[in-house]
Amino acid sequence: MFRRLGVVVAALAAAVTVLVAPQAPVAHADAAGGGGDFVPLASTPVVFDTRNGTGGTSAPLGAGATATFPVLGVGGIPTTGVGSVLARITLLGPTASTWAELWPDGTSRPTLTMVSATAGEDLSNTAVVKVGANGKIAVYNSGGKVDIAVEVQGYYKAQQGTTGGGLFAVPHTRLIDTRSGLGTTTATIAAGATRTVTLTGGVIPAGAAAAQVNLLVPGASAAGWLDAAPAGGTQRPVMNYETGSTQQGSVLVLPSNGQVTFTNKGSAAINLVVTAEGYYSSSSTQGSGLRQVAGRLFNTRTTGAGLPIPANSTVDVQVGGTFGMPTHGVAATALNLVATPESDGYLKAWPVGDAEPSVSIMDFKAGKWRANALVLKPGTDGRIRIRNGSSGTTHVIVDLQGWFANPLPGVAVAQNTPMTAMQAAPVAGATVGTLEYAYTDNAGRVVYGHQTDPDNFGSVQWTVISGNEAFSGQPALSQLSDGRIQVAAQHTDSDVWADTQTASGASTWNPWENFGGSMAGAPVTGKLSDGTVMQFDTDTDGKLWVYAQSGAVPYWRDLGDQNLAASTLSVAQVRDGLRVFGVDGAGAIKTVEYYNDGSVSPWTDLGGSGLSGRPAVVVRPGYLLQVFARAADGTIVAKLANSDGSWPADYQSLGGFTSAGAPAAIMDPALGRLAVVVRGSDNEIYHVWETATGSNTWGSWTKTIGATDPSATDPTTAPYTNSNGQSWMITFRNANGATRFYERQLSGM
Repeated sequence: MFRRLGVVVAALAAAVTVLVAPQAPVAHADAAGGGGDFVPLASTPVVFDTRNGTGGTSAPLGAGATATFPVLGVGGIPTTGVGSVLARITLLGPTASTWAELWPDGTSRPTLTMVSATAGEDLSNTAVVKVGANGKIAVYNSGGKVDIAVEVQGYYKAQQGTTGGGLFAVPHTRLIDTRSGLGTTTATIAAGATRTVTLTGGVIPAGAAAAQVNLLVPGASAAGWLDAAPAGGTQRPVMNYETGSTQQGSVLVLPSNGQVTFTNKGSAAINLVVTAEGYYSSSSTQGSGLRQVAGRLFNTRTTGAGLPIPANSTVDVQVGGTFGMPTHGVAATALNLVATPESDGYLKAWPVGDAEPSVSIMDFKAGKWRANALVLKPGTDGRIRIRNGSSGTTHVIVDLQGWFANPLPGVAVAQNTPMTAMQAAPVAGATVGTLEYAYTDNAGRVVYGHQTDPDNFGSVQWTVISGNEAFSGQPALSQLSDGRIQVAAQHTDSDVWADTQTASGASTWNPWENFGGSMAGAPVTGKLSDGTVMQFDTDTDGKLWVYAQSGAVPYWRDLGDQNLAASTLSVAQVRDGLRVFGVDGAGAIKTVEYYNDGSVSPWTDLGGSGLSGRPAVVVRPGYLLQVFARAADGTIVAKLANSDGSWPADYQSLGGFTSAGAPAAIMDPALGRLAVVVRGSDNEIYHVWETATGSNTWGSWTKTIGATDPSATDPTTAPYTNSNGQSWMITFRNANGATRFYERQLSGM
């Protein structure tokens, strides 16, 4: 029999509020609703220059030195509404090899490389930099003494509006090459001379506001710099070049005729190559908006064994699904690549799954640090491929500076979703752990429950931890290695978000963290043998993804396309890792094991047709797995793995009882017998017991609760221990949002 453990009303709204998926606004370039339109600045204001004191510093920066300078309100940059700027940072005459970094003032330095130079060189690069809350940016110099200048080429809006335009990334396409006459005459640009070229008419359409390009000065015999201007406009510096080949990303403002005039400010004639990477629309109703994130994606000095890329070899770098990015909907990423080669050569970069391009993104000389910014759309599973086109090894760093968002469909708040329950590990001095609960109510709020006394279910303290954010589906609960409780749930923006206590047992919570992913349903959580918490979820294509909350760069990893339906995943901890089950679009169960070492087993098809909902999984002694699911006719079926880990061909029926939802299943911790619990067609809770321990034969379905207590949600089962020993509970919510707890009683079994 089952004993009711108390009534805890967590949500009192009698009327059920049905929320629909938020509609993406159509009147702005950033259809995902977060701002990020680009506004180019023809004047390119200088906001920092140590040579003349602009920005407040009038001496070269020393090794390890930091300076700050205002950006907002300077040179035509607005005082409000600016999220990030596109800046050109120039190192002038460093006394030693060095690199520099920009970041929002008032925040911790993320330790990224934005430009590098060896002693005596004058080199520049562009960078996407968020502006600090105080309107300032900080700059850091790594080594030696160096003069630094920073100019702003444009800014990204913090909010939506009617000015600016979104980005359209294009396959990297060479537009101009003075060596071959592509797009211009076949001739060098003499010292002090100009060259006017047309950039529109191909991958960059007429009417574009600005071109995102890569500039290359190949084989220069003397150092210098390039100015550029919309044809007939004011010239402005866009690139410093050194002897040999120099390459740098830039944004060029385009007039109505699409023409740009370059001026060679060096002392010797040069060739010039212009490669298109994208363009910014002149309309605020088109293109993709910037999302500002910053972090190191890849470093051959620290990644894996810390080995450089071999000669003429490639390496794949995970970009999408990192730093809160989705796995879908990434129009492009703003990257910076740094190379430290042992031989002359080049780097190429392109989306995995695309053909290797003919154009490079960086030329380099042996032993010279080189950095180059670029815009690139990730390819298959969010990865890019980099080739070291040299005869020697090359160390490579890849830094992320932001990404551009395509529209993603919102997620409706699912109604009457199950609760999640778990018992935390005991703290020092305690014999039993606290009980933890979480559910998403019908308004999209995530409600967390904390029960300090496992003997007293009336002591549950309920807290809404979602603030004004909205979520959907059953949340996942886990306990981190430091004892803190973490709740993960699907946000209505389709990403997986997580919230974690500020300390073990604390009543306060950190801000929500966006894990990204752009998934189709609610996540499930498992824990590896080393304590690493893993999130599993499926996307709209039916792929299974995993997010490991460990490593230098946590990211979503594709585990295979099995056409899995949303919110049908279950995970069980087994001897060697985590076994994941899901139901595909045809109603068959598929399973795969994620091993503790990060490797993955082949997929196994358990078969079936018309199965629905989230299957329940129980681990029997010997790590034998048994899975339970709702069949097309509403009955519950099961499949028990063979002793060798294989699966029988047929499902076993647990009787003719018709359920209204997915089952929950558990092994009674005291009896060793299995029980299956479901919600019936009358919304009452029913259960069936295994007739004897280990028998896998089943008795009759029985109404669990003597009195009428209908459930609005599918039930959840969870084991727990209190002063009376080991037991298990059934929990659900009724139509008014009140939570119900029932405990198994040994009498009458």
